[in-house]
Amino acid sequence: LLRVLDLSWVKFEGGKLPSSIGGLIHLRYLSLYGAVVSHLPSTMRNLKLLLSLNLSFDNEEPIHVPNVLKEMIQLRYLSLPLKMDDKTKLELGDLVNLKYLWGFSTQHTSATDLLRMTKLRYLGVSLSERCNFETLSSSLRELRNLETLNFFFSPETYKVDYMGEFVLDHFIHLKELGLFVRMSKIPDQHQFPPHLTHIYLFYCRMEQDPMPILEKLLHLKSVRLAVEAFVGRRMVCSKGGFPQLCALRISEQPELEEWIVEEGS
Repeated sequence: LLRVLDLSWVKFEGGKLPSSIGGLIHLRYLSLYGAVVSHLPSTMRNLKLLLSLNLSFDNEEPIHVPNVLKEMIQLRYLSLPLKMDDKTKLELGDLVNLKYLWGFSTQHTSATDLLRMTKLRYLGVSLSERCNFETLSSSLRELRNLETLNFFFSPETYKVDYMGEFVLDHFIHLKELGLFVRMSKIPDQHQFPPHLTHIYLFYCRMEQDPMPILEKLLHLKSVRLAVEAFVGRRMVCSKGGFPQLCALRISEQPELEEWIVEEGS
């Protein structure tokens, strides 16, 4: 009769989650956050009443996830492992009730599965080498209720410059955007959502100063640049820029030598 089971940070013997987990058919909440798991049993297909499932493991090696999530059609919250093996192929198109989805991978799941997830508010997408940007962009266009969107890279795709492929201005409700991907320069301001309030830039290695673009996004309240988001030497914040900014956080930019903040910025 168990409804809630939190196994966060548990180290399972041999890395195997016991198959008996499938007997807990009334579970609504299951968390394996930070757990050491190398094997998931197919009996998880029996957990059809789950509302929340967190599979953000602390796994060094890629894990195989059996294609059983498609049967958990009540799910509202789903967090997938960042490291899944090449044999993992997931069908998620029937999870139409999802509001939170982290770790959606273009390598392990078809981008068209997003088309029916129109209730999504939060989405984190892992980009792969085999990503079809045209298909992904058209699928994302259907997610008109998104409030938070994150793009991040898998290790094999870190050196690929992605962001020239995306236009995000159709996300009229998007408030938060995280770009954890390589890009030589930041997209033009007209490519950003019109009411964006928070932006996070990590690992981008931008060669051009992003401030002339970011300061024109009129609704921005917070900006964070971290871990070599910018690899240039000079950054300028101009007079009249960032009219609503409340917080600016810059960290781990080893190439940055000069930061000019004009009066009235």
